[in-house]
Amino acid sequence: MNVVKKIQYIIPTLLLVVVSFGILATGWDALGRIFFPKRGSWIGNIQLYQWIAIGIIIFFAVKKLLKENLKWFETFTHELTHTIVAILFFRRIHSFEANDNSGQIMSSGSDKTLVFIDLAPYCFPLYTYVLLTFRAICSLPFLWCIDLIIGLSVAFHVYTFKNQIGSYQTDINKRPLYFSYTYIVTALLFNLCVLIVSYWSSKNLFTAFWYVVKSVFEHLFIW
Repeated sequence: MNVVKKIQYIIPTLLLVVVSFGILATGWDALGRIFFPKRGSWIGNIQLYQWIAIGIIIFFAVKKLLKENLKWFETFTHELTHTIVAILFFRRIHSFEANDNSGQIMSSGSDKTLVFIDLAPYCFPLYTYVLLTFRAICSLPFLWCIDLIIGLSVAFHVYTFKNQIGSYQTDINKRPLYFSYTYIVTALLFNLCVLIVSYWSSKNLFTAFWYVVKSVFEHLFIW
């Protein structure tokens, strides 16, 4: 990678660092509302996330039994996330391949959006967002089931992230590593905030997403 290309990513990286501070401030406020509520008990707030926690525990308890299938499912999910994000950015998909050891998609379109597509599998928990969308329209008696599966999806993303992250990945090393990792961390922090806020009584995925975006900009403006 030439020096010019390395330098041109410095300003975007600095902007991501600034945004990440806004996200951290939003997350800190969210945790404050959970553990130091103006009304009610913090124990009641924690209970909102109990089925997610149970789902996470179940995943790590049984993952060894599913090791071979998980290996393929990791690759499939990685390529599926590339594909979904590519479609969202109006790229044309030509092929999709996933097996135990490798996978790839072929697409065409504007190269300006490739950064979002390349890094999506590391910081965009696809199944969690799909399930949170379904949760927003699900009736109350079934929420614990959805929350349990959301916990499984969160644990799966963490497991996949641990196995796939690394500077050897062409998705990551085609740009300066300092930029790729800063982008991934910033996106992960944002998604974590959205997940946390989605469980507040007055929120769902859509209103939580807007709340986090608005809160981040408010914190940055205040600073």
